[in-house]
This record gives sequence, structure tokens and C-alpha cells, in this order.
Amino acid sequence: MTDRPPSAEVVVRPAIEADFQALVALDWSSAVHHVGLDPEFYRLPDRADVAAFLRRRLADPAREVLVAVADGEVVGMVDVTIAEPPDRGSIVRPIPTADLGISVLDGWRGRGIGGLLMTAAEESARRRGARQVVLDMSSANAGALRFYESLGYAPHGLLLRRRIA
Repeated sequence: MTDRPPSAEVVVRPAIEADFQALVALDWSSAVHHVGLDPEFYRLPDRADVAAFLRRRLADPAREVLVAVADGEVVGMVDVTIAEPPDRGSIVRPIPTADLGISVLDGWRGRGIGGLLMTAAEESARRRGARQVVLDMSSANAGALRFYESLGYAPHGLLLRRRIA
């Protein structure tokens, strides 16, 4: 998944209320994509539940949602959440951390939108005090892994899963 320059001028900006339905469509599109990758883990929620979930996320003061707009259309988003610091008793170093979640509409992938969103997300995280970024992704999403690695991200940790009766 090589990022090529977008064919249209793309502006990355904070999401506004008028973007809400486009954000719901992006979350829905991401769900469809992830169900295709790993239907044993991901599911396609009801669209109304996606909207309610998104409303709760947008109300969280620890989050900033940025959108990529091309040709007057919201074609991508990134959710930048400043994570709670680890408990004082935790062995995890208390490095201020941002957690990112990104989504780009299928027809706009591979056109530089993701790179623009990631650059803006890292700047948002830095501005808000984060010193590192973490991404949670499915190991089945090989294209996303190549994309993130091309930006300098490296795998860290491992989530294991086993079904039990």
C-alpha cells in the first residue's frame, strides 16, 4: 500500500458537528473492512449503535477527531486519544501516550490520505503532551501493517486469543 499523492487537494482539520454523518459512514466502512479481515473477531454493528458509540467518543475530552476532506467530502478520519497514565504501581513506564484509530474510505486508500492524517495526528498528540503513539490493529490487516511500518512504526507486544467453551 504505497501512498501516492492525492489527486484532489486534501485538507485535514478538526471534525465539526456537520461531519457527524460522514464520521458514522467512515466507522461503518471500517467495520465492513475489518469484518472482511477477521469475521471471527469483528462484527458489523447496527448503524444506530455506531452513531451512539461515535457520539460518546466525540464527547470525550481526551479525544480529538481529525478529518481529511477532499473534493468537499470527508474521506478519512483519525481519532487521537491521550491515554491515561499507568498506575503508579505499574511496571509500564509513564510515558505520555496517544492512541490512534484511523479510517480512510475504500476508494481513497493508497492516495496519500492516510499519511496526511497520521502526520496531523502525531502533531495533535505532540501538542497535547504525548511523547509516543500506539496503534491497535488486527494482524490480518497486512496492508495497514505495511503502511504503518513505512511511517516508522514497529510492532510492539502481542495480543493472543483462544476461544474457550
